[in-house]
Amino acid sequence: IFSISIGTFLAYIGIQWWASWYPGAEPGGGGYIAQRMMSTKSEKHALWATLFFQITHYVIRPWPWILVGLATIVLYPDLPDSQKRLGYVMAIKDYMPTGLKGLMVVAMLAAYMSTISTQLNWGASYLVNDFYKRFFLKTNTRKTQKKLVLVGRITTLLLMAIGLYVTTMVESISGIWKFLLECGAGLGLVLILRWYWWRINVWSEITGTLSPFLFYGISKFFFQWEFPISFFFTVGMTTVAWLSVTFFTDSKDKSHLQTFLIRVKPLGWWKPVYDKFQIKKPSNKPIYFLLLSWLSAIVMAYAFLFATGKFIFGFYETGLYWILVSLAGLTGLIIGMKHY
Repeated sequence: IFSISIGTFLAYIGIQWWASWYPGAEPGGGGYIAQRMMSTKSEKHALWATLFFQITHYVIRPWPWILVGLATIVLYPDLPDSQKRLGYVMAIKDYMPTGLKGLMVVAMLAAYMSTISTQLNWGASYLVNDFYKRFFLKTNTRKTQKKLVLVGRITTLLLMAIGLYVTTMVESISGIWKFLLECGAGLGLVLILRWYWWRINVWSEITGTLSPFLFYGISKFFFQWEFPISFFFTVGMTTVAWLSVTFFTDSKDKSHLQTFLIRVKPLGWWKPVYDKFQIKKPSNKPIYFLLLSWLSAIVMAYAFLFATGKFIFGFYETGLYWILVSLAGLTGLIIGMKHY
């Protein structure tokens, strides 16, 4: 009756979106979104540019994939369960014109290489600049720079080797997604709460980043659990780990806290720091409007997604109802942002 279990559904809809770190959709914001925001000329433009991206990425772009997926059910009804994932490729091979087929292959290779180079450079820069340079180098000379380049090259090769090893352990694309979600499970809450809780420090983030690998390995190789049980285990144990480290370590340097406070004026559990530096705490009122904006944006995006599908399949009256719901969500978003 159900294509996925109740546990899997609950993991995706109730936990994954806030608990898991995933490249490009990090809870609490990440590098990709920050790049887009910082490329705009004002905070207002950054806000609306990010909103536009969410609509195009999550509402408009999925529909070509969905339509082809539905078409393969009709075109290849006799595919066994183990080969149903090949229907998409078979539709491309059998029905896409030769020129477009070649263009698509080139585009896929370009996207693949772009992603590989991004992740390798990104990972190497973390390990070299944030770890090796900070803790193992004390001088900044020309010779030092050459050493950093050499370490960067070695680190890149090591990351490639680790990536190749990981891919041999996973048998399908869906397995890759689950692996990424589980190896970042529990970190998401740290990335969100660092904006709202002054006790979050660098050791909290390091623990939240490394712990999922440990607990994921324990769940898979020791207990031999499968998703979603392994996911629930990893999220729970990672949360316990980073919370314990947070309470047993010092908070950030007080000067950093003061700078962050003045620049960002965060809401949430920052009262002790506001009092310490005698900075006026912003009103609690705006956070309710911020929550209204968040919920309204979710309603707007989902309603627009459903409306698009209804119009594609010819259910115009129902599509109009979903458009009205989407407009109501947009109205709530605008009201919330005006008061925030």
